[in-house]
Amino acid sequence: MQETFCGLYFRGKTLFKRGKRWYNGIMCEILAPAGDEAAFFAALDAGADAVYLGMRSFSARANAANFTPERLKELIRRAHLFGVRVYVALNTLVKERELSAFFQSAEEAWNAGADALIVQELFLGKELKRQCPQMVLHLSTQAGVCNAYGARQAKACGFSRVILARETPLAEIAAVCKEIETEVFVQGALCSCFSGQCYLSSFAGGNSGNRGLCKQPCRKRYASDRAGGEPLCYRLSLSDLCVGERAKELAAAGVVSFKIEGRMRSAAYVRAVVRYYKDVFGGAPAQQLASDFSCLKRTYNRGGYTAGYAFGEDASLHSVSVQGHIGEEVGVLSRFCKNDKTAYIASSFSPVEGDGFKLLRGGKEVGGAVWRAAYGKERGGFFLPADPAWRVGDAVCLTLDNALTARLAAQKRLVPLRLSFAMRAGEAPAVTVRAAFGEMTVVGDCAAERAKSSPTGEEEIRRCFAKTDGLPFAAEWERIDAGEGCFLVRSTLNALRRKVYAAAEQAFAGEDRPPVSLGAPQGAVSRFAASEGGEIAVIDEDCRSFAYRCHAVDHFIFKPVNYENEQEIDDFLENAKYYAWHNWLYLPAFATESELKSILRYAPRFYGIYGEGVFSARFCAEHGLRWFAGVGCNLCSGADVAGALEAGAERAALSKELSARELAEAASGGAFVLCGGGVKVMDLVHCPFGRACACCDRRRRYTLTDEAGRVFPLLRYRTSACRFELYNSALLAVRESLLPRGAARLYDLTGLTEAEKECFLAGRGEELPHTGGAFKRGVL
Repeated sequence: MQETFCGLYFRGKTLFKRGKRWYNGIMCEILAPAGDEAAFFAALDAGADAVYLGMRSFSARANAANFTPERLKELIRRAHLFGVRVYVALNTLVKERELSAFFQSAEEAWNAGADALIVQELFLGKELKRQCPQMVLHLSTQAGVCNAYGARQAKACGFSRVILARETPLAEIAAVCKEIETEVFVQGALCSCFSGQCYLSSFAGGNSGNRGLCKQPCRKRYASDRAGGEPLCYRLSLSDLCVGERAKELAAAGVVSFKIEGRMRSAAYVRAVVRYYKDVFGGAPAQQLASDFSCLKRTYNRGGYTAGYAFGEDASLHSVSVQGHIGEEVGVLSRFCKNDKTAYIASSFSPVEGDGFKLLRGGKEVGGAVWRAAYGKERGGFFLPADPAWRVGDAVCLTLDNALTARLAAQKRLVPLRLSFAMRAGEAPAVTVRAAFGEMTVVGDCAAERAKSSPTGEEEIRRCFAKTDGLPFAAEWERIDAGEGCFLVRSTLNALRRKVYAAAEQAFAGEDRPPVSLGAPQGAVSRFAASEGGEIAVIDEDCRSFAYRCHAVDHFIFKPVNYENEQEIDDFLENAKYYAWHNWLYLPAFATESELKSILRYAPRFYGIYGEGVFSARFCAEHGLRWFAGVGCNLCSGADVAGALEAGAERAALSKELSARELAEAASGGAFVLCGGGVKVMDLVHCPFGRACACCDRRRRYTLTDEAGRVFPLLRYRTSACRFELYNSALLAVRESLLPRGAARLYDLTGLTEAEKECFLAGRGEELPHTGGAFKRGVL
């Protein structure tokens, strides 16, 4: 039986599942970035399986072009023609006053046809899912999921996929894949800090990386006080990630989506990197992969690549010498010519007008130039305008290959349609379309006539349907039956063509989903349950300070220097038994399954767990431990606080990026506020000194000094390996009058002197050199 709708006949229409790529029986999705429309269409043309992008608000790449709701809907329809999924990133932290706008943006993105929303805030995601159960949610890498506990917590909040923290090792990735659908970064920039825990940009410049406005102070130069350390280098900067063929190992571990970072990068980069990973999974020969990789380096290369944390930290992780795009080495400066005004570059590469080059010496950049035809070239090389800083022997790297950019841009992806045309005099002509969505027949609006002179022929029909009305279709004819002596007015034939292609587009795109209406949670949480305003909590590695004997402390959060040293745990508990406070064990934002098993040996001896990562909620719930939601959980609104309560928190601390007014709006009393001591601005899972363990002095405290002379304490601690925490250059001291009414106070006194601890606990922190943090001005 045929179903008729507006002159369209559908036969045996099948459910159209958006494109999937398979490798050895495993679904592999190549997920491309799109910071603007050029990159979006580049991803489609290059053959990406999915694209992720942001809207004008709540995008972790706020400085990308991003997209309006209206344009987003058009682009999603275009992507769906190719079976390409579109994920919309609403992946920043959301303050109380922004809740309505956030839920409106989520509503607009979902109603525009987004296949999933990428959300950073776990508890806001849970509220989205409660209001719209059919909504598909992916948990952003900024949520810091790095183990199976985090995966189960995400699943409990309604997320169907987690985007793992880049620091997650392969064994943990495999464990997470058994719990939930998993997405992993395989290409692009690596943040120095563990996902979601970077506040360096906030405290150094007032722009939050968690809010999409990172100023990238990690890409600046720092000097370290470690013996043998370079006096000034890009100490915190990491190489770009390139998993390459090892992506197949991730697929074998169960990863389904292979994500490419780069919403701030060019369309040429997107085309090159998608093609590279298509060929990786397509089993292309080594020669082809080498060619792909060359193209990739020319479109963007920060200077060397690393396979990343998943496969073990190594020397290639760091990029201490170079920042920015250095391209691919194509030659060497051979000699200076014409009174040293030009330099001859020995190279097999033949440049075209406008190609860009950088010169490196010893891995460090010494200059650059753009080639113009006037400079000339000859067999075996070309000329560039010389710079006094250049030397014979400098490596010459190609950073802009215009011929490559043009070749990549020429790639166009079309959707094949198999057409059959039938026409009889006195009847409306019909076109049958067979494509990925199934089969349908489109009937014209006017009948064909008997030809009086020239009948409508097959060639005219082919020419007509070769025009696709701006749609990316490629017509392949199975049969054209123009009838005997039939004539069709050209305008009627054109109208039929438009109707056919419009119907095909609609069939690919599918019916618009019923619109949803979302509303923000009403009102802030006025008081945190089971907590009394005015409580004091401190974070420290040692409870034997004289200051603790003289001042009332309600909660002591013990931060071990070595989590594997049970004697250290025993000593703390022995000393702490003389105090009336609650003892909490500090749990970092990053922890592997084996580390958590080790911690479980002694965790029950504490009152509870102070967790910096949201995975700690599930960890505590499954093992019957009390949970204190730490500052690193990034609770920014009343909805977040309510979510933490529902997840089992007994105590909670609000985000350190909120102003006094925003803190009061999020939770006017009872929640803890970090108001004094040190401010941790980075969690480093890697060693900033390159794991040079043989010559390491294994100090607890180092310093990094920036070019402005600011000194940042760098503290080393140990779990199964050495890890590091970077603290702000200035201590935090907040006037009590700025605290929300009834707020509980949290001090991070890790690494402070006895005198400094005394000042803070006595309420005299402002006597020390300090900063007011975000309390007065807030952060963007």
